[in-house]
Amino acid sequence: MAPLRSVVALVSFSTLLGLGCAVRTPERRMVPDTPSTVQQEVGYDDAIRLSRDYAVTQGYEVSEVAEATQVRPNYWRIRFGLAPRGSGRLLDLSFDAEQRRVVGATELGDTATGGSGPGDTGGGPGR
Repeated sequence: MAPLRSVVALVSFSTLLGLGCAVRTPERRMVPDTPSTVQQEVGYDDAIRLSRDYAVTQGYEVSEVAEATQVRPNYWRIRFGLAPRGSGRLLDLSFDAEQRRVVGATELGDTATGGSGPGDTGGGPGR
């Protein structure tokens, strides 16, 4: 009886092993995971908050966030509408999330009429 049990066990094992080898598994690539939605949300919130703080300390009166775009990982372009609301004046800030600081700033003049004002590389209004 023992040899029959061994043969059945061997056949069962071989069958399972054969099926396991025959089943095709999806190819796995070593691709870094994209940031989770929570990580992106935290990055967005930090970029907005720290960029707004920068604009206020430079003397700008920020009225609204007109646009926030993640240009590449850890790098954001934030566009604020400047007071008074509806004036067409904008402030473009480049924010490096890794360094957690603004790395560039440009003030755009009355964009409502299609014109743009002089560039501003980090100074306050009128500079």
